[in-house]
Amino acid sequence: MKRLVRIGIVSLGAAVVLLAAFHYMRAQGELSSNAVSAPQPHSAIFVTNGPSSKPVSHDLQTTYFTQGLNVGIPETAYDSVAVDNPTTFKCCYPKGCTLEIEQSMQVGGVSYVSNLWAPIVKLDGGYLAYSPWVGETPTDGFYVLATSNQSIQVTPGTHTVQSFVISIYGLNLYNFHINYRVYVP
Repeated sequence: MKRLVRIGIVSLGAAVVLLAAFHYMRAQGELSSNAVSAPQPHSAIFVTNGPSSKPVSHDLQTTYFTQGLNVGIPETAYDSVAVDNPTTFKCCYPKGCTLEIEQSMQVGGVSYVSNLWAPIVKLDGGYLAYSPWVGETPTDGFYVLATSNQSIQVTPGTHTVQSFVISIYGLNLYNFHINYRVYVP
């Protein structure tokens, strides 16, 4: 019974912290009002709502990748920490490009219970709204690996993308491998 009460309190606390973080980021202009389905409202992004359209053939224009081994970046609770350096790319196609972001991160080294974590992305200075929690860090101090993949339409021109990691109680980033791919239709 005590365990159920503790789980309920931790869950309620996490929900309150998530809600507070959402309202803070929204007040700072870093989240759109429709955070579940729309990316950040800045001029570089095309927003598409509704069901997925028919697949379209794309050609790979450029690939950027970065990786780190034994990086040991400690992170504090609800403080996003940069994983890589900003990457600048150019979309030369007049109708825009597709940016694909593939992030693999190995995190852990802590013993917190219910410590959700997520790889997140900043594009042109704004966080993308779609950066899902990928799981919890192990409570035994070991590490876990997760991969996230997303794509977004960008307008023609020069853009900057960067990966971050965030968690509820903090964690250590051990290894990472990130691919940024720019495609043209």
